[in-house]
Amino acid sequence: MSESRNALVTGGTRGLGLTVARRLAAEGWRTTVIGLDEGRLEKVQAMAEAECLELRAIRADVTSEESVRELFADLTATRPLHLCVNNAGGNLSRLLVKKRRGQQRDELVTHPLEEWERTVRLCLTGVFLVGREAAAAMIRHEVPGAIVNVSSGLAVGAYGQSAYTAAKAGVEALTRTWSYELGQYGIRVSAVAPGVMDGEALREKTSTFPRHARYMEGLQRFVPLGRWGMEEEIADAVCFAAESPYLTGSVIRIDGGGPPGWVP
Repeated sequence: MSESRNALVTGGTRGLGLTVARRLAAEGWRTTVIGLDEGRLEKVQAMAEAECLELRAIRADVTSEESVRELFADLTATRPLHLCVNNAGGNLSRLLVKKRRGQQRDELVTHPLEEWERTVRLCLTGVFLVGREAAAAMIRHEVPGAIVNVSSGLAVGAYGQSAYTAAKAGVEALTRTWSYELGQYGIRVSAVAPGVMDGEALREKTSTFPRHARYMEGLQRFVPLGRWGMEEEIADAVCFAAESPYLTGSVIRIDGGGPPGWVP
């Protein structure tokens, strides 16, 4: 690995994003992670300094066109970008329509538009904005590079996940579309679609909500390998996609064989 190769990881202050960023930095990439939480950014920067990793953490908002443009103006002012990992995102569980029993009669509660728009903006529009600027920077510097988008095993559809699944299906469509458009510039575009990960986010939710913990325990029975994935295993796939010279337009599904998204 050449020390001059530069990588960007969005949503890189925790979970899978941080695992990927640490792996890249340890392998010699000059790595930048972005996020919004100042406290987490400071912790990541302190961790990088303690571990002697060439990794910096800066604040940027992937849902803001202005913020993304400012990020890339800073990021590529003096050096090219070779890798962009689009990892930022957030899940939302909400039924399209739910019947709720009231005092007088049943009431129908529908999926709020603002929650749909917020989820799609983070999980899909953010990928578009960052991917667009990453591709432009690579072309401008005449650097062959790679864009790796993080999708989800739920992109095929899932119970109570209208906004998230639609956004992740869009991410996979963008991946294939960009591979057609950017191959002529030597830019490879691929995606990794993880299943459920046994990481910080899952542990926080299951420890807070016993009902969710029971649900996830039951859901695990549908996974052929009988366990959830580890963030390090997903990071392996992301790094493979970043390095493989003939991989483009593909979605790598790494989910232990399931579970199917429709399980209620």
